[in-house]
Amino acid sequence: MPFVLAAVAFRKALGAFDWVKRHYVWVMRVGGTMMILTGVLLLTGAWDSLVAQMQTWSNGFTVGI
Repeated sequence: MPFVLAAVAFRKALGAFDWVKRHYVWVMRVGGTMMILTGVLLLTGAWDSLVAQMQTWSNGFTVGI
């Protein structure tokens, strides 16, 4: 049974990789823009404020498992 599930998951992953291959240029542009934005936020110190705000938002969150 694990091998059947692995084969199904692998087949679905190939479909996702196919989408990435078709849109490779846009994936690279979005990824590069996100890296530049993160770098600017780190340099300006705004990253720390953003992370602190997200920690307060998720303060009461518990995992359902």
